[in-house]
Amino acid sequence: MKVANLKSVLLGAALVAGSIALTPAAMAGGNDRMYEVTIQNATLGQPLSPPVIATHTNAFQLFELGPVPSMADSDYDLYFALATVAETGYPFHLLDEVASANGVWDAVALPKDNGPMIPPVIFPGDSNSTIISAAGNAKYLSVASMLGMTNDGFWAVRGAKLPRGVGDMTRVFANGYDAGSEANAETDTTVGGADGDNGATGAGINTNGEGYIHVHYGVQGIGDLSPAQDWRNPVVEVTIERIE
Repeated sequence: MKVANLKSVLLGAALVAGSIALTPAAMAGGNDRMYEVTIQNATLGQPLSPPVIATHTNAFQLFELGPVPSMADSDYDLYFALATVAETGYPFHLLDEVASANGVWDAVALPKDNGPMIPPVIFPGDSNSTIISAAGNAKYLSVASMLGMTNDGFWAVRGAKLPRGVGDMTRVFANGYDAGSEANAETDTTVGGADGDNGATGAGINTNGEGYIHVHYGVQGIGDLSPAQDWRNPVVEVTIERIE
């Protein structure tokens, strides 16, 4: 897929995502701690889809490395939503699954608010920020989004410790992962949700893939992708600052 086409696909998804209402459990309260989260693209040639960001207790785990859950497992829906992000960039399913998960306090997808419009697709060298809340034992932050020029690649931070005091800041570097849900053909017709009929629904998730989540081995040059789309970990810098 051409980068310009990818931008239009993901931008449309992100603008809608910005208007999605949060579940009651994720709404901010009077005693909430507030954090500004900044996502910095550290790659040379990989655009990032709008990230899904969550604050949570240690009861929540975004994913585990290793074999993907079977359809009978309790965490299959969360995995399916993550694989949908990895293949298409659309954050809707993952945002819903994360927001309703046990231990999650707040969940957002960039952009959170309908304020001055900032293109939410994060291109190489660019960054984007949003505000998220936490309270009580919700002391951790997780985040994930698609590595745009891949078949089922994504980047993620799992359970980063939130800074404690107002003005404190934490920086975390994120690696690229493979969802194990799709063969890495590296072709224009299979990369980045280029197929509009399947891209929005996640059709074909968990077919012909490796069957386990692992650190992504990058672009191998077997298809249409340019070597400029390859990367070396880490791929993203996440900055978390407590603002109140």
